[in-house]
Amino acid sequence: MQTSFWRLILLAVIAVFLMALVPITIKLIQVNPWVVGFVRLTIGVVGLYLIAKSMKQSVWSKRENWLAICLIGFTFAIHWLTYFYSIQFSTASIAAIGISTYGAHLLLLGWWFHGQKPSLFEFLCVLVAFTGVFFIVPEFSLKNEMTLGLLLGVFSGMLYAALPILHQKYQYINNQRRAFGQFFIAMWVFALALPWLPKSELDLSQEAIIGLVILGVFSTLIAHSLWVKISTELNHVVTSVIYYLYVPIAMLLSFFFLNEELSYNKLIGAALVIMANIAGVYYRYRLLPTT
Repeated sequence: MQTSFWRLILLAVIAVFLMALVPITIKLIQVNPWVVGFVRLTIGVVGLYLIAKSMKQSVWSKRENWLAICLIGFTFAIHWLTYFYSIQFSTASIAAIGISTYGAHLLLLGWWFHGQKPSLFEFLCVLVAFTGVFFIVPEFSLKNEMTLGLLLGVFSGMLYAALPILHQKYQYINNQRRAFGQFFIAMWVFALALPWLPKSELDLSQEAIIGLVILGVFSTLIAHSLWVKISTELNHVVTSVIYYLYVPIAMLLSFFFLNEELSYNKLIGAALVIMANIAGVYYRYRLLPTT
């Protein structure tokens, strides 16, 4: 069932706010990224299963759809893992800025998969976006953890941009089953690493447990379930623009709760990334045929 445009916009804003809690919470609780992913996804899988059962619906896709489900789930898992390490190596706001290159990646991936060749203006937008990344990088060395964290955030943004394309490609699979399958496959990717972690990494404090539950219920079960629906039904241009609320929300939350410095370089870089991406997606939106 299709949802009205403005209701989708409202749901998108709510989802972005809940997702912006992720970098701040992960930085606060200081839990191993593999544990964070496994706990969040387990809560998401159990929650979606119970919701579906209460509605007497099935969360399991047909066997012929499982290759598509596995592809979505694995892409999602690596996106999460690289983003969590980005947060761990750098700061919550730098990781958020890195992943905000999502829009530039979406334009390029749209060209690759859908043959929607970017114009000269859009290429310039991509160039400006990555110039913004340049402003944020402290030094071009992988030995610098801030740089490594930012680059992981950019890579995570590329994978995140691939997800709407995959969800639209396989939209003939029910939204609920796609969301469940995405979480289920990703959960097992994270579970594979748990037996190899030191015991100390699995001993969680009460604060860490509360943080993981908040992430699992609000930022995973609710936010990502909404985002699957939104990215499937809403035009990817509009989705990209709304997603950029993530950056100022994450930066403000990290300033107030983590005392992270809002340096001029960081603000200039963030502004360039956000403006370039919004300009690019709005330009593409104007080219879309009206109905």
